[in-house]
Amino acid sequence: MMRIHRKWGVIAAVVVVCAAVATFGQANNAGTYISELRHTLRLRLGPDNVDAYISRGNARGERGQYEEAIADYDQALQLQPDNAFAYDHRGFAKIALGQFEEAVADYDQALQLRPDFAAARLYRGLAKFVLKQYEEAVADLDQALHLWPDDAFAYVMRGEAKICLGQHEEAVADFSQALQLQPDDVGAYLGRANARTFLGQYDDAFADLDRALHLEPDNARAYLVLGGAKTRLGQYEDALTDYGRALQLHPDYPAAYVGLGHAKAHLGEYEDAMADYDQALLLRSDYASAYYLRGRAKVELGRYEDAIADFDEAIQLRPEKASSFVNRGIAKAHLGQYEDAIADYDQALQLQPGNASAYHNRVLAKLDAGQDRNPMADYEQALQFLPDFAASY
Repeated sequence: MMRIHRKWGVIAAVVVVCAAVATFGQANNAGTYISELRHTLRLRLGPDNVDAYISRGNARGERGQYEEAIADYDQALQLQPDNAFAYDHRGFAKIALGQFEEAVADYDQALQLRPDFAAARLYRGLAKFVLKQYEEAVADLDQALHLWPDDAFAYVMRGEAKICLGQHEEAVADFSQALQLQPDDVGAYLGRANARTFLGQYDDAFADLDRALHLEPDNARAYLVLGGAKTRLGQYEDALTDYGRALQLHPDYPAAYVGLGHAKAHLGEYEDAMADYDQALLLRSDYASAYYLRGRAKVELGRYEDAIADFDEAIQLRPEKASSFVNRGIAKAHLGQYEDAIADYDQALQLQPGNASAYHNRVLAKLDAGQDRNPMADYEQALQFLPDFAASY
């Protein structure tokens, strides 16, 4: 059976701070309407026609009628429970509705029936990416690319997942491969610019952003990445302009509010920064970075109890991030909770053994708690991992 639903418009993967929302272009034209009528007629002539249900589901999906499409795939699976295409197509419709866990379950079924189903691998990888299961997403995308080695979108998604895993050089390679296959892929330029920013390759990142904005002058994510690069360069005022432009184009863009707040915090405008983080969290309540950065702003303002509550939220959402434990430890130390602070620094060092800030602050907490009269070992560890760490000197 020919795969049709992969052409339901263009998947726009909006990847922000290691998260994605998949949206689908809706085609409401006469051709798809006629197609749906044709398949409806086929069903009337043969109500047990599995292919007709799947085809009508695809036609409805092209029109953005995802609930109705799922009902057709459900009917197809009642008639033929081992139809891998029906599971695959239903998973695609569930992605369109933001039902990512349910989509993964459908792709699991499709791949049990057909382990070499490239499309199911690709879109299960997309769903796992959105669910922040980055290593599993990469594994699925590896398999998809083994089966579909010329799929630019798979390279882009694998590159985005690798950014979230901190594999920035490998991400650059994936985005570059996508651009070889599809030279005007704006998402690939933006992803590569983001990865290059993390690598400190700012000239190359700005070149990628220039190309992306030439292709799509009103791309909000391009301004978001541009603001992030300028923030890293210390160009905070310019970054504010870029984040503001992103919000003009996309007023409900939580990542742009986080970026705006981050730049303001660097300028010492902590109250204004917190207002931006608040807005980001109104738009997206599970935004770990917003909780983390708001917690840091509260530490600067001496609101340590409130800061701890924010770090608690950040840790619950992203328990693998050592920086949240370090900063929660700092807030606890300010409150005289030295034992708890030391426990946080210990946890940070389990997650990231080279975290110089954790070593340094653990020494201070131990000294304040009367535990450590010989801090040299921790200081030497801090300097081993970060030789320029002036505080330890």
